[in-house]
Amino acid sequence: MAGVITSVLIAVTGTPAAAQGSPYLSLDDPRLPLLEHLIARGAVKDPTPQIRPLLQRDVLAALRDAARDSAGPSARLVRELLLAWALPESEAWWRIAPRAGAQGYTQGRRELLQPGGSGNVKPYADASFILALGPVMLSARAAAEDRLRDDPDFRPYQPIGQIKQLYRFIEGYATVRWKWGGLHFGQVPRNYGPEGLTGIAIGNEGYPRTDIAYWFGNRTIRFEGVSGPLRDGVNSGGSVRRWFAAHRLSIRVHSTLDLALWEAGVAQRAPGGVDPAILNPFFLMIFGRQFGLGDRRNPMLGGDLSWRPTPRLLFQAQGAIDDWTFDTSTPTPNRFGLGLVGSGALGRTLSWRAGYAMNSSLAYHTFDPNENFTDAGVGIGRNFIDNDQLSLSIGVPVRSSWLVTPQVTLLRQGEGRLDQPFPDAQSADTFPILFVGTRRDTWQVAIGVSGQQRGVALSGLGGIQQVRNAGHVRGVSETRLVGRLQATIGFRVGGALGPEP
Repeated sequence: MAGVITSVLIAVTGTPAAAQGSPYLSLDDPRLPLLEHLIARGAVKDPTPQIRPLLQRDVLAALRDAARDSAGPSARLVRELLLAWALPESEAWWRIAPRAGAQGYTQGRRELLQPGGSGNVKPYADASFILALGPVMLSARAAAEDRLRDDPDFRPYQPIGQIKQLYRFIEGYATVRWKWGGLHFGQVPRNYGPEGLTGIAIGNEGYPRTDIAYWFGNRTIRFEGVSGPLRDGVNSGGSVRRWFAAHRLSIRVHSTLDLALWEAGVAQRAPGGVDPAILNPFFLMIFGRQFGLGDRRNPMLGGDLSWRPTPRLLFQAQGAIDDWTFDTSTPTPNRFGLGLVGSGALGRTLSWRAGYAMNSSLAYHTFDPNENFTDAGVGIGRNFIDNDQLSLSIGVPVRSSWLVTPQVTLLRQGEGRLDQPFPDAQSADTFPILFVGTRRDTWQVAIGVSGQQRGVALSGLGGIQQVRNAGHVRGVSETRLVGRLQATIGFRVGGALGPEP
C-alpha cells in the first residue's frame, strides 16, 4: 500500500529524485549549534539564510558539498554531522526516537536575561515519530515537560487542571516537497532572523503555533509565506478572530550576497472570519488602507541581508518598521526593530559571533491591542520590547560532538512591555522611543554547552549576572547565578517500508 501511495505522489509532484520529502531539523537539536559554527566559519553554505528551521535534506546536501572541500578539524565535524543526520534512501520509511532525562533551571522562562518563573529540577521525556512517503513527510514529537508549569510564557488552550501544563507537542506537521517548492501544515518552532538573535516578526521566544506555510523557487530566488490563526481577542462587541501572516521574497544577488524583502501582519475581523486579503501572497498588507481595504490590520515591513565579503567572514542584518510617523500633526513614537550579527572563523577550529539587537518602546503595538504582534500576550517574534542587547561569543568544538560557547552579554531594558496600552494622543508626543522609565542594565557572563554522542545529549547555559537597577528600582543592584540544562539519553529505531532502492 505504501508503494502505491508513493507512486501516486511521485506522479503528481515530479520525479523520485526531485520528490524526496524531508523532516525539519529541529531548533532544539543539540547538534545544530555545531552546524551554525561551521556556517559561521564558512566551511558549510547556509541552505536558507536567516530561515530556520532548515529542511534536513537541504542540510545534508550542504554538508556533502562541504565534505568535498573541507580539510582538518572542519572535515571531521562535517563527517560527524553527516552520520548523525543521515536519512534512509528509501522513498518510504519510518522512524521512532524516544528519549528521557531531566531539566534543571534557575527560572522557568527560557530566556535567562528576562527573569520569570521559579527554578527547579524536573523530569523530561519526548518521543518523535516520522513517516516518509516519497515527497510527503509526517512528523510529530510529543513531550512530557514538567517545567512548563514554571514558565510564564507557556499559555496552553483551556488547560484542564494541570494536564495541559505537563504535556505539549513540540512539533506536529505534514509537508509535501517537490522540485520547485513545498507545502507545510502543522506546527514547528520557527525563527526568521540572523543566527544568535530572535527574529523580529517570527521568533522562538514563545511556543509554536499551527500554521500553513509554502515556498517556491530555488536557491537564486525564493518566495514563501506563513500564516495561521492566533488566540481570539475581545472588544466591546465581543470576541474577534485574529490571524497572522507573513510573506518573504529572497534573492541571491551574488554567491556572497543574499537580500530579502518581507512583510508581516496581524489582522482581525468580527464577528466571524478574517479579512482574506491578509492571506493573499501577492497583496502588500502595508498598503491595504491606501487600496481601500480598511485598516483592521497591523502591518510591518522589513528586510534581511546576508553578506560574506570573505570566505571566513559573514555579516547579517534584519530591520523592520512597524510604523513611522511623517505627519507632525499626529505625533506618535516611531516603532521599529533591528538586528545585526557579525561572525566568522577564528584560528583553525574556533568561530566568533557578535550581535546587536534593538526594539523600540512600542514595537509590535498599535492602538487596538487585538492587532498587536502577540498570541495570548506572548510575542510572535520577540517577546520583549523597549531594549537593546549587545553580545559576543566564541564557539569551541570539542571531540567533534560538542560545542562549548563562552559568551558575554549586555541587556539594557526599559519598562515598556508588550501588554501595556498604547499611549493616548496627549502623551504620545512625549513618549520615549527607547527606555521608558528606569532602565535596568544586566551584564551576563556565561558558558553554553551543546552536543550529542551515542544517544547522550546535553544543551544548556550557565553563568553569572550583574544587574543594575534590578526590578527597575533605581540604585538597587543584584548579583545572581543563572542557568538552564537539559540532559537526556535515548535511541532510535526505524527502517524502510518497502524494498531498498
